[in-house]
Amino acid sequence: MRGPGGYEAFFRVFIFSRRFSQMNADQISVNRRSSAAPTLVVADYPVGFASGFGETLYNLFTGFPDEQLWSAHPGHLVADKRRGQSIKLPSPSRPRWLNGRAGLAYYPILKTQQFRAARESVRLLAQVVETNSIRNLLVVPVSPWILSAALALHRRYPQLNLVFYVMDDWQGHHECHQLPYSRRRRGLLREAIERANTRFAVSREMAAHYEQTFGKTWQVAHNGVPHDFITDGDNGHKRPRQVLLAGDVNVFRFDAVIAFAEALERYNERHGPAVEFSVMGEVAEQHRAPLASLRSVKLVTRRSHAECLAAMKAADLLYLPLAFCKRSARISLYSMPTKLPEYLATGKSVFFHAPPESAMFRVAERYDLTPRLASIAPEALDRFVEQWAEGNGGDASVKARDALREEFDIDTLAQRFQSAFV
Repeated sequence: MRGPGGYEAFFRVFIFSRRFSQMNADQISVNRRSSAAPTLVVADYPVGFASGFGETLYNLFTGFPDEQLWSAHPGHLVADKRRGQSIKLPSPSRPRWLNGRAGLAYYPILKTQQFRAARESVRLLAQVVETNSIRNLLVVPVSPWILSAALALHRRYPQLNLVFYVMDDWQGHHECHQLPYSRRRRGLLREAIERANTRFAVSREMAAHYEQTFGKTWQVAHNGVPHDFITDGDNGHKRPRQVLLAGDVNVFRFDAVIAFAEALERYNERHGPAVEFSVMGEVAEQHRAPLASLRSVKLVTRRSHAECLAAMKAADLLYLPLAFCKRSARISLYSMPTKLPEYLATGKSVFFHAPPESAMFRVAERYDLTPRLASIAPEALDRFVEQWAEGNGGDASVKARDALREEFDIDTLAQRFQSAFV
């Protein structure tokens, strides 16, 4: 049974989640573009899907008329939250049970499937363009076959206003997943940049790099929240106990996550089972066993956005990592995690754990957001955990409010983003 303090904390979490969800639905309704032109999004994930891509697009399109928006994506994926109308594309993929050498042997078959999927997608998308008088085409590159299909569509309909949005550095994506960054794939990226009328990058650092490398003008767009939407981060605990990572664990962040988890494990061995580290998201199969073997770690599957927000409000420390390994260097350097503004809006302490040159770490430096650490060295993490566990970290809301107002105000971001769809 909850005591009086427990009920108060519960209702704070409930009200925060309800208000935040209502923000996603209504906050920018004043900016609703009743005159917006018909727009087709071609991406690996539907707008509103439970991922960084889906959530970011959902928020950036807030206020955009549903009847003027079409979201084309592989048909096996379903958005958690509806925004616009769904167009299901083919979903070529390797069977999950095929691993190792058998998986490599399947590769030529997969490439044939992807070639056919791209051709069929162009046919389906052409029908959407002609039937609905589409004027804008937004392309978000991840899978080469989907980018290839989108460019083939634009070659057929060059009058479409092409908007190109890079969320994950494409070269970095290939390097992380050890995919061939072939001359043809580099050519697809360059062609998309040349064809686009408007180009968005997910961080300042990415925009500057792409301008220097490819030329053209680049704007910045990423996830955000209302700049004045920040709550009291007080959790009522005398000593912090709950750490939360709300996100998936993959090669983009695993070396940071396992190093931090092992530091928490060492702390608990010295002081008793004092701190619990919850991972709320999908953990890549190759990373599950090392994390599951640690008693301080609790693996929780991916949850709805509302449940995720409630867990964030209940935690004592929100963990925001990026990988330090060379394989993930470009992703860490240029990416901007979707959860960053949502973490800040809770008013809780956010632990920025990333390479010092990364876009995310530079945000923390610009606004002196703490705690932050640019190392996975065991001794550095042990010192951090000891210091954090002995105190509550103070009030983080003032500096967080400055960051939200200056860089993560969703009203400003959505207006800038939607102005590209003429």
